[in-house]
Amino acid sequence: MIRTTASLALVALTLLTAPAASAKERFPLELKVTNEEGKPVEGALAQLTAASGDAFAVSGTTDRKGRFEAALPDFARAYRLQVSLAGFNTVEQLLDLPAQELKPNRTVDVAVTLRVRTAADAYNDGAKALQKRDLATGLARLEEAARMKPDFVEAWRALAQVYLAADRPADALAATDKTLQLVANDATALRDRYDALMGLGRAEEAEASLETLAAQDRSPETARLLFNSGAAAWNAKNGDLARKRFDKALALDPSLHQAHSALAEIHIAEAQAIEGDDAKKRLLSEAVADLDRALAVAPRNFKAWDRKIEVLKAMGDTAAAEAAEKQVAELKSGG
Repeated sequence: MIRTTASLALVALTLLTAPAASAKERFPLELKVTNEEGKPVEGALAQLTAASGDAFAVSGTTDRKGRFEAALPDFARAYRLQVSLAGFNTVEQLLDLPAQELKPNRTVDVAVTLRVRTAADAYNDGAKALQKRDLATGLARLEEAARMKPDFVEAWRALAQVYLAADRPADALAATDKTLQLVANDATALRDRYDALMGLGRAEEAEASLETLAAQDRSPETARLLFNSGAAAWNAKNGDLARKRFDKALALDPSLHQAHSALAEIHIAEAQAIEGDDAKKRLLSEAVADLDRALAVAPRNFKAWDRKIEVLKAMGDTAAAEAAEKQVAELKSGG
């Protein structure tokens, strides 16, 4: 019994003395934060978290000398450091302490320089967020850029497009108007203004905006907007406006085969509505010519081929219809 008690007492002593030995080992870190002029930055928030292993986190603000001190649990792993302060760009970095082979009780000195945040920084952060498809963050950063620099054209232009993507046409319209105040007749803003007005159901204003755009910008993008406007007009049974839009789209982009096909449909509809065989045949011939122009641009557009064959048969031109069918068969067989 006496031996057992002595053994237990020895174990107890071992358990009590073990922490005393490790308590001598410290893992201190000292952070110094300065601005671009090398002056200490007071009040910066420093946050440290362990990159692996057991969870560890500590945070605090720098003193008037720009210093922040922390006691780490060890030097055997990496830590993530974030330093932030309003009006400055946030700094994030990984402290790879194992690579430095540090000994216990040695202080890790970390220096961070905070750079004043600019509108361009906010804009770039927004662009990066949008590239990652983070719409909310991208929008917030672009709004920040516009607040910081109200004449920042690129920010307003980008905001309009992001607002449209977020289904906020009223905000998109306001952003396009701001862009146009800064750069009159900006093509991108005019295109986005049209989309915003359409999204708000203000079709007449949208059409007026589109007319302005078409006079200023003769790009394929504008041609596509004109085509879409024409398609909407056709669906609303406004054939005159549809024809006008399709013709103008083709004036800007003759390779827009969809517009050629759309004009063919107008001619076909007119042929069906008119009296007199000669008049019908003339309009159907125009439809065939439209479809041929579409096929010259997109020869494997089999929907256009089918429509052409259908029209030729309606005209009674059996030979031409059979020749077209033969061409389609050759195209489908790889000929």
